[in-house]
Amino acid sequence: MKLVIRSGVLDGILQAAARHYPREFFCLLGGSLEGDSIRVDEIVYIPFQNSEHSVVFDPYSIPVNGRVVGSAHSHPFPSPPSLPDVAAFPRTGWGHLIVFPPFDRCSARAYDSSGREIPLVIID
Repeated sequence: MKLVIRSGVLDGILQAAARHYPREFFCLLGGSLEGDSIRVDEIVYIPFQNSEHSVVFDPYSIPVNGRVVGSAHSHPFPSPPSLPDVAAFPRTGWGHLIVFPPFDRCSARAYDSSGREIPLVIID
């Protein structure tokens, strides 16, 4: 499995995360499953509450339209998914991004819904 994301979508997530820093940022990923790829072509914003160490969202605010394939959120420094992250991943889809400072394209990691790192492919 790999996460394939449009460059403009990743850039939007990185910019939003940088604006929220040092507080965490959260959004959903819109797209589709295609073979062994989770293809992401849009950001889906839902309400969330954040602090420097956590993000909380209402799972009932997740759209039920078949387009949500995962989530993205920021960490204050490079780190793997936390235990709460891994517990929340299955509720929001198959592919997940964690971004961190300096919030450039090298500052993003992709994970499956079990919290295992998967390849991140950026396309135009």
